[in-house]
Amino acid sequence: MTAPAPSRYGYAWYVVALLTLAYALAILDRVSISLLIVPLQKSLHINDTQFGLLQGMAFSIVYSVLGLPMGMLVDRWRRVPILLIGLTVWSIATAACSLADTFWHLFAARMMVGVGEAALVPVATSLIADLFLPGMRPKAYGVFTTGSTFGTAAALGLSGLFLGWADGLIAGMPGLFGHMQPWQIVFILCGAPGVVLALVCLLTVREPPRRDAPVVAEADAPGPFSLRPIVGLIASRPMAYGGFLLGSVLNLVCVYAIVGWFPALFIRVHDWTAAATGKMLGLVSLPVSIFAAVNSGWVIVWLARRGHSDAPVLVAGTCAASMVVLGTAACLAPTATIALVFYVLNALFVNWNTSAVYAGLAQITPNHLRAQMMSVHTILSGLVALTAGNAIVGFLSDYVFAWKAGIAWSLGVVFFGCGLASMAVFAAVRPHFRAASAAQVQED
Repeated sequence: MTAPAPSRYGYAWYVVALLTLAYALAILDRVSISLLIVPLQKSLHINDTQFGLLQGMAFSIVYSVLGLPMGMLVDRWRRVPILLIGLTVWSIATAACSLADTFWHLFAARMMVGVGEAALVPVATSLIADLFLPGMRPKAYGVFTTGSTFGTAAALGLSGLFLGWADGLIAGMPGLFGHMQPWQIVFILCGAPGVVLALVCLLTVREPPRRDAPVVAEADAPGPFSLRPIVGLIASRPMAYGGFLLGSVLNLVCVYAIVGWFPALFIRVHDWTAAATGKMLGLVSLPVSIFAAVNSGWVIVWLARRGHSDAPVLVAGTCAASMVVLGTAACLAPTATIALVFYVLNALFVNWNTSAVYAGLAQITPNHLRAQMMSVHTILSGLVALTAGNAIVGFLSDYVFAWKAGIAWSLGVVFFGCGLASMAVFAAVRPHFRAASAAQVQED
């Protein structure tokens, strides 16, 4: 396909903006629970291990299982309707979390959030690949990645703000909210914006033609769903795909540990209130993380233009090094101020991993398998990273470092161990990724 006219890039960036906002709302709905640890544990009588399961496994089970089927569907069907359905489902499910009165009720609602969100990344990465030429894609993916930053900051900042609003709503509108607790209102307020965004996308987003898609005769059109193409691709380049995916997932274990448990670190170790924790972490991390997410795409392009065809691997490896040094330091810092400084410094690199994954997999994967390959990553990030990043920290806090401030050591072990392993994996992957990139250039 020929390049779009420069005027068309305005619309392309508009779509990226909507996808970025959808990503922000997805992260908001996924992780807003992290700031509600105290009221939820009190209301539902759950421990740290169960809370870790609510943050990770409850969401990741269906999010991961649906990943590959969703990617296959995205590669074959119109993507905008899939986005609309997923956005609506996860938003309503988030609001429905407010109805839970037991651990298992909340577990089920969190599973439905995962059902809806399973559609977003495969759809977004596929759309961006068709809206931009290869040289522009890393920048677009970098912007899309800021959605994670917006969502995380919003989950912390807005959840703290919503907790403050909740008391006013309960007192000011007792007929409507008097029977509810503040944490229930937070879930409702987090879920509502997604329904509005779904309507905006319905009215303004059009399905783009697929770029570089192979032209086939009707008789040769794809048959029934099959895993053979994606399995064959991974088998043909096992280290390029397997190593790259493993390193990125190890990074994500640390990322999800940050999202799920850093509020508890400041609440338990440094005696901050939940509202103050949310507002402060959201305030200080938002501008830094947005800069890092956008900058990561530009860094990948800058490295690529200087001959580094393995630029995504270098960027993801830098994220791993940051987790080892800055992330561990933030966990074990003796004061809240020092912990906050290292938290912000680490935020400069946290989103580099995600931008590297999107750009890297698009770089070495054929068009007709890109959504499926991203779904493979989604499965691994959900079943391994999201589950482990939350459950391991909760388990260590309950059974190994079982004192109030032990959450710091639980987090520190995860950061240091997973970050170091990720660095080693990416160092081994570099030559294999370069070879896979060269092979894909020849095929294109």
